[in-house]
Amino acid sequence: MPGNSAGASAPLVRRQKERIPGAAGKRLCRGGGDGHLEALTGDNIDLIAAHLDVTYTVRLAACSRELYDMISKDEGKMHHWDEPCLLMPPPAYWFDEHWDVARASRLHDTVYDLVPLDHPRRSVALPFMHDRKWLGANGDWIAAADHHGWCLVNVYTERHIPLPSLPDSKIRHSIVSYRPAYSFNWGPAIYLLKIVICQVPTKGGRYADYKLIALFDKTIFYLEGGGDWRMLEALTPAPDYPNYCDAIELRGHVFAVDKTDGSTYFWDTANGYLFPNSMIFKFEKPMLPFVIPPPVVDDQQYAWFLAPSADGKRLMIILTVNKIGIANAEVPPDIPYAANGLQLRQYPPVATYVFELDPLSTARAGDFLWRQVNSLSDHSLFLGLNYPIIANLKKRESKAPNGTLVPFMRKNCVYTAYRNIRYNQYPKILRCNLQPDEGETVGVISLPKDGWDSVRQAAMWFKPDLNIARSVLPLKKQ
Repeated sequence: MPGNSAGASAPLVRRQKERIPGAAGKRLCRGGGDGHLEALTGDNIDLIAAHLDVTYTVRLAACSRELYDMISKDEGKMHHWDEPCLLMPPPAYWFDEHWDVARASRLHDTVYDLVPLDHPRRSVALPFMHDRKWLGANGDWIAAADHHGWCLVNVYTERHIPLPSLPDSKIRHSIVSYRPAYSFNWGPAIYLLKIVICQVPTKGGRYADYKLIALFDKTIFYLEGGGDWRMLEALTPAPDYPNYCDAIELRGHVFAVDKTDGSTYFWDTANGYLFPNSMIFKFEKPMLPFVIPPPVVDDQQYAWFLAPSADGKRLMIILTVNKIGIANAEVPPDIPYAANGLQLRQYPPVATYVFELDPLSTARAGDFLWRQVNSLSDHSLFLGLNYPIIANLKKRESKAPNGTLVPFMRKNCVYTAYRNIRYNQYPKILRCNLQPDEGETVGVISLPKDGWDSVRQAAMWFKPDLNIARSVLPLKKQ
């Protein structure tokens, strides 16, 4: 973050000149420095920020310390920098048509909605998403795909990092469309679910220190910056391939949960170790996993998610009942939420459980015992296409007065959104309280149901970050 040095802030100011509307932008940028900032009052800054989307507001904050301080205080609370929001296309631009025929000139190709759960929605301009679909996100980085390949892009700086192709010896790329399809060279089709950004690239690591998981339904690839994709094999015979639904990396190990029964596969990506019964065996090729039994075994169908604990030391597995509803297939009415334009519904309570273990300490003993987590205290979990967000919501209540549906953002809750880029059977976003009162309902954000050919991007959680103005901006030529 630059101080009052005109030279340091000039590159961004020149770029910002074209993005701040009207005379205010010209006056702010005249001279290419901070000499006219004292002429702008707080009301003027608020007026400018009100016409900017979230990303450009961050760019404006990076122009000078004075602007940063004014915007960060944000007395009018136009932007909410402290809580996860929903990143999704504007509902007016949801179309049921094939991605290949979607017109790139449409607004929703590059401008999206950022929706705080209890405040007015804001727009987000993502010009790098032109003719692309996002595959995952972590912090201010998005994994995206177009007809040519995959890449990582920073939301604020638009820094672009191309990713290597998958190894032809392992997998064959069939098509890139609304439904990316691939296949093993020896037969069965497999589908990309998401790209898990386990570790984001940093300036200190020359933007080559990222770690990624390409999560398919039947296989997993792992990538460290500067290297090549490695397949993490489970060696289950066809047709009994694993049926993965979520994956994360924790302390140098990759974990992937099978949606069939909640079994969790566990690879040591650094050494290729397998830990059975207090013995350590090293495999060069292939890299074999250990399998952690599920914490719950019954006839219920669950949606399974993985997340790190708040301190990053333990693995958490989260399971909710896969289907929610009311007897006789009755659909509850939509309740318009004036605060942000979302449509809310109330459903009967569903079972939601959180378990955790320290896999690295128990692996060597071969004794995987899940411990149930009955409370997240001041935190809430936000799960879906994005890397898990564990938000500290100390200032929020855990329950609404008199069992009301809003405010929708609460602590000690699990929020789930779309689990992958093509999951059309889960068009609801749930809020499940880990310690519900008797008769407390499940809060649901209801989105229009999409079809296989929908051009709509899968809604995911995103936490705006003004602090990047201190560390990354002002922008410099790449």
